[in-house]
Amino acid sequence: MRNKFQIYIVAAVFCILCMVPKTVFAADTEYDFNKKKTVSITEKNCYAESGNSTWLKYKASADGYIKVQIKTPEGAAAPSKGYLALYSSTKRTILSEKAIFYNAANSGNPYWNRFIFGVKKGQTYYIRVRGENAVNLSRKFTKVNDKSGSTQTKALNLKQNKAKTGLIPAGTYNVDWYKIKLTKKQKIRLYYNAKVSGTSGSFKLSIYSGKKLQSVKNIYYTAAQRKITICRYHPSTRKTSALEAGTYYIKVERANTTSSGYYKLKWT
Repeated sequence: MRNKFQIYIVAAVFCILCMVPKTVFAADTEYDFNKKKTVSITEKNCYAESGNSTWLKYKASADGYIKVQIKTPEGAAAPSKGYLALYSSTKRTILSEKAIFYNAANSGNPYWNRFIFGVKKGQTYYIRVRGENAVNLSRKFTKVNDKSGSTQTKALNLKQNKAKTGLIPAGTYNVDWYKIKLTKKQKIRLYYNAKVSGTSGSFKLSIYSGKKLQSVKNIYYTAAQRKITICRYHPSTRKTSALEAGTYYIKVERANTTSSGYYKLKWT
């Protein structure tokens, strides 16, 4: 009788446990972004529903930049929204803003659905995705041959009307130097185009005459080419005039640790 009573107790406890709902936490999902150029995250597997992040692993084959394109899956109930961020190979060191917002509702504005990250050859990176709903992410890599100088004395000669592309890789302190040689008095019309992700991501552009710093400007993501006029400014009259003939230097670097991407420079 005693053994039968013990069996009844065990059976009753087992039945009670069966009635209690179980909460199962699945591990984060990881995809190889080298092998899969497009990754689809379903509504069920998005961060808002599952509580788990999706990680996209990418190893750069050369120095360049990776462009991540956001699109709403076909048949989805609402435009894709969420957050992404770039991490190092350990997934512990963040290399961009903690949460870069994406929104596929405005497909005509690349600022909200196309994101650029500068990468170095041989380095492994992770892109963490935390979506509010289903989303498709595709990537495209572009190699950049950055010939800029690493110091002022090694500055690359930026010839008139000749555009140059510079790369600012994520997670590294990178400084690019260029020089402009004026053979006569004139103003420099400097045209630039910058691709950097996030609201705080920006590059710092500094102008030097010899060792003397003339001006500094932070440049953010640009949808189209923009212009800076470099000239002499006279505070007393508030007028500008041409620069003296000579050599002028341009220094480009990241404005903060969250910035990476690429830029183009040209002057006339």
